[in-house]
Amino acid sequence: MGSTNSMSRENKKKQLKRQIVPSNNQYQEEEDSRDIVHKAHKRVVRKRLTIFLVLVILAAVVALVLLRYDRYHQFTDYQVIWEKNLISEAQEAAVQGEGSFCGYRDFGDGVLKYTKDGASYLDAQGKVVWVQSYEMKTPMVSINGEYAAIGDQQGNSIYICNKGGPVGKATTLLPILRVTVSAKGMVAALQEDSKASYIYFYKKDGSALDINVKSLLSGDGYPVDLSLSPNGTQLITSYMYLDQGIIKCKIVFYNFGLGKNDPRRVVGIFFPQDLNDAMAGRVRFLDESHAAIFTDKGIQLFSTRVETSPESVNQIPITEEIRSIAYTEDHIGLVTDNVEGQDPYSLKIYDKEGALVFERTFNYQYTGFDIDGGLVLLYNDSSCKVFNMTGTEKYNGTFDFTVNKVSAGRFPGTLLVMGPQMMMEIKLQ
Repeated sequence: MGSTNSMSRENKKKQLKRQIVPSNNQYQEEEDSRDIVHKAHKRVVRKRLTIFLVLVILAAVVALVLLRYDRYHQFTDYQVIWEKNLISEAQEAAVQGEGSFCGYRDFGDGVLKYTKDGASYLDAQGKVVWVQSYEMKTPMVSINGEYAAIGDQQGNSIYICNKGGPVGKATTLLPILRVTVSAKGMVAALQEDSKASYIYFYKKDGSALDINVKSLLSGDGYPVDLSLSPNGTQLITSYMYLDQGIIKCKIVFYNFGLGKNDPRRVVGIFFPQDLNDAMAGRVRFLDESHAAIFTDKGIQLFSTRVETSPESVNQIPITEEIRSIAYTEDHIGLVTDNVEGQDPYSLKIYDKEGALVFERTFNYQYTGFDIDGGLVLLYNDSSCKVFNMTGTEKYNGTFDFTVNKVSAGRFPGTLLVMGPQMMMEIKLQ
């Protein structure tokens, strides 16, 4: 019995040991199973990686095709997406008797339409957002960011607006010659009497600021143009003056946030020798630190990164007669006479540092020239010609109504076409 119990115990021990310690066959089976799972996982990873690489290649090919299409495809026709009868819209907004003059400026997400009898802001779908009525003989518009100033040239009224609507009205004692507005709504107005010219400043609500610049015509010269920087602290002014019977030009930079020890806040003056004896008819801040001076001899670019020390950083000499200029925050455009070849005009586009983006000649009788949404737009009262930033002519076509302005539309390949009575968005085909 003792022997039998001892054998039974040994058998149980062996059985328990087999249950606790796997045999070599079991080890081999588990290892084979792991190897099968690992190989299957590697196949799945390789398959997913192959699919991913194929998708990346396809996406790259599609992007390349779309890029080439966007750069080089030329459209020959268009489809009307929507159109608005502006006469009926104006009547609904109680604006009547606009007269023959009608102007447009790109503003906010749409356009600012202005006439002698009022202005209205139309969004990108032609809807009238707001209306401001007035009476002006010669309305002129300055736009900076989301603010616009509408002044009556040789009159005494300035209306200040933003995308939300009119915010203020300034009334001047002297006739207005020029207006400029900052992106915060501050307005500077050039005015004059028989002995001097004055630059007065106004808040966005139209109230006068205790800041002014006086220039004696007999000494300082005659202001030709002026421009406020986006934040409103910097001002550029171009002056013409007589020097021994010869008309000369100088550029003056003011800063109203710095340089308070100088009663006139002058931080930079550039004389004829700095301007290559050129006459500057237009001055503009492109952004807070880039300014462009347009002269009869080309373009001079200034940096105002150091607000108390503006400096000339680049000159673009132009020997041909300059016909038109256009500018945005990023680009500067010129149309000049073309002295070589059969085309009468030459189109030159530069970036804000002065590097040439593209140049090409054209034969087209235009009345308007703009840069908008990466497009260069030339147009007259019945047609338009559109280039992209590679110099490719994207569209050249006509319209069956009177056109005042053409702008980039809401989406690629679309245009806004505006006239005195009609506004439409078209898709190029």
